Amino acid sequence: SCSCSSSHPGGLVFQMQQRDIPEKEAIVIRQDGTRFLGSDESSGWIWRAGRVLASHLLSTYDVKKLRILELGSGTGWLALTLAQEGAIVTATERPGALPLLTRNVYGCLDRLANKSDGMEMSVEVEQCKWEDGIRVPGDFDLIIGTDLLYIVESYVPLLDTLILHDCKRCLLTWEERIPEEESVFLTLAAAAGFVFEPPMHIATNEITNN
Repeated sequence: SCSCSSSHPGGLVFQMQQRDIPEKEAIVIRQDGTRFLGSDESSGWIWRAGRVLASHLLSTYDVKKLRILELGSGTGWLALTLAQEGAIVTATERPGALPLLTRNVYGCLDRLANKSDGMEMSVEVEQCKWEDGIRVPGDFDLIIGTDLLYIVESYVPLLDTLILHDCKRCLLTWEERIPEEESVFLTLAAAAGFVFEPPMHIATNEITNN
């Protein structure tokens, strides 16, 4: 606990005691840059864009009980982080990246379930290959994704996947790598009927300066 005191004229002194607030358990995941068939190594790491999206969501949304579909969940770090704050998350990946996501999510859930603080987290793992046109079960309030725009050929399947899931609201973050191509995604999104705010520059990667 911590205490603070204040002295007023006349010698009045007051103290406040703040009860200890238990910190949340750390999200522990495995990162693995191994290439798998049908998936590159990008899904094996926590990227800056994921941390930026987590910070933005948790500072601007009440995520408790919010039903979230994450596309391209990679390591599962973002899904677990949001679930720890009360969100109901469905984390998805392509077949090649699914084993790492599954191991991280359910391993973390099992570990935290053994703690005595009674914290409940809701994360389900599902396969989602955008080109297949197969809907992930469930209804969702929000669809999110990080660093999904680095392969131009994936733009149309990504938009088709958003439409397939009756996208009400979508939040995407990405590190600007191919600006001209990324602007094409926005043009395609507008043509598909999406209405969106212009992209915001939220943070700069100190290494790439993007």
